[in-house]
Amino acid sequence: MFRALLQIKNYKLFAINMMLLGMAIAITIPFLVLFATNELGMSTTQFGILLALAAISQFTVNALVARFSDNGKVNRKLLVIIALFMGAMSFSIYFYVHSIWLFIALYAILQGLFAPAMPQLYASAREAINQSSSRNRAKFANTVLRSMFSFGFLFGPLIGSVLNQSMGYAGLFGGTVVVILITLILQVFFFKEVKVERPIEEGTHVETKAPSMFTQKSLIVPFVAFILLHIGQWMYTLNMPLFVTKYLHESESYVGVLASLCAGLEVPFMIILGVLSAKLETRTLLILGAISGALFFFSIGVFDDVRMMIVGQIFLAMFLAILLGIGISYFQDILPAYPGYASTLFANAMVIGQLLGNLLGGAMSQIVGLGNVFYVSAASLVLGMILVFFTKEQKFIE
Repeated sequence: MFRALLQIKNYKLFAINMMLLGMAIAITIPFLVLFATNELGMSTTQFGILLALAAISQFTVNALVARFSDNGKVNRKLLVIIALFMGAMSFSIYFYVHSIWLFIALYAILQGLFAPAMPQLYASAREAINQSSSRNRAKFANTVLRSMFSFGFLFGPLIGSVLNQSMGYAGLFGGTVVVILITLILQVFFFKEVKVERPIEEGTHVETKAPSMFTQKSLIVPFVAFILLHIGQWMYTLNMPLFVTKYLHESESYVGVLASLCAGLEVPFMIILGVLSAKLETRTLLILGAISGALFFFSIGVFDDVRMMIVGQIFLAMFLAILLGIGISYFQDILPAYPGYASTLFANAMVIGQLLGNLLGGAMSQIVGLGNVFYVSAASLVLGMILVFFTKEQKFIE
């Protein structure tokens, strides 16, 4: 099955670029809050504004690009190259911007322009898959690509830690810029255009447009469901370090253990689930994933024990593998003629979920306390699961 995937045009390039993107982002992102507060002098409120504005910018640019990326008139390769260049620029501002508010503004704008890189890579991959003999393995192919991103994300923090210790923040940001530029160069020189067959219409041509999410129930329901699933995840991501160190009074080393263990487990789970996706409905897998994640979040409040959290990473990794590995295929199967728009819907659900999860996670930790905040995470997943249950299973139609 893997050998067949490697025969897909550009697939090896897609896999390498996904790994490099995951690595590039993971080199800097875990240390961004330390740089912003310790060196640039941001307050926690200003850092929250930075994250919020970046999320809004990413959502806006993704939505705009998605509306025209599938009309056949735009070179998707060029979109990816421009987005990668903007990504390199967004991390390079460390070297020449030292004003807090100017840094916030430029970072938010450039991160928004960087955002289309991943969904457009997924869209390019789906077009190549559809034109190959492996089109019936689309879910598995997407899952393998997402596992490569997680693989890069697994090693990124380690590389970032080495760069930070040896060269400081300059090494962190410089390393990220270099990796993104390598990805850009590979895209420029090794990407081969895929001829996408589009129907030829007789008579007056009426250009079709991607359906609006706000008028199509088949789009808005799963979109909201995925937002809820991501909210639960990001509430956990925000509060887990504080819960471990301040509530359980455990060592900071456990925070690294939990994060690394989950990322490491995601990769094999994604491969296994990619195989299972050919036998089980995507909707069924999404429901199972939501149940797995909800059980883990619920167990945190029940056991109040970091060792049980370590065991529970199996359930969290299963949830994230399904959500991140198979979720994008669900949207692409809803809109087979619009892979760019479908991939962007998935990416924007993640962006909104991250933004709301961080905001709600901070508020809930104050309202219900760190000992109970993960019950709210579990509730968010249950609500998302209910919405997924009432959606229809989508199958690719030629």
